[in-house]
Amino acid sequence: MDNKIFLFPLSNSVLFKKVTLPYHIFEPRYRQMIHDALVKQIPIAIVPYHPSNLYQAQVCVAGLPHILSSYPDGRMDIYITGTQKCRTIKFESEDPYLVYSYKPLEEDLSIDDSFSIELESFKTLLDRWAQTFLPDAVQRETFSKTLGDPELLINYCTVFLVEELSVKKSVMEASTLREKIRILMHVIGPKEVSLGPFMPTLKF
Repeated sequence: MDNKIFLFPLSNSVLFKKVTLPYHIFEPRYRQMIHDALVKQIPIAIVPYHPSNLYQAQVCVAGLPHILSSYPDGRMDIYITGTQKCRTIKFESEDPYLVYSYKPLEEDLSIDDSFSIELESFKTLLDRWAQTFLPDAVQRETFSKTLGDPELLINYCTVFLVEELSVKKSVMEASTLREKIRILMHVIGPKEVSLGPFMPTLKF
């Protein structure tokens, strides 16, 4: 039996393995999708929205949702932690949300000491990012400890420091950690990264 995933098309979000992202769910069909995913234990994949509504052979990352809060009108705040990278195989149904079968994808996460400078640079950038966006010292310390995992370091760097969705998608789709690092170095180093309106700019 084929593996199944529910698709959640969004115009400005890409999910990464091991990364937890929040989402506000308000449309009835997606509220139903969250309920069904929890009951049936079927992961939800975040995919960039496409006007054709066709997502054949899409590379994406999926995970089970967790409900943070629910509102009287049915809206909910959830989070999803990416656990499985996959490629959509076949359209199954759209009643009322998209269901696809998928093939699990594995990545080559091996790197050696030749990447130590790049990884240290990324860690420094994220520690500086945390100074602005994680005001609690305990949160910053906890966050910094997770950056010893090269995969998580690269994925956090992409989520928090890269603005272009197309670049985020390229990093997510890359099949080796080496390729992910190469893409990131081309995009964010050396340059300036804006942290948003009225926020400081990271220079490196």
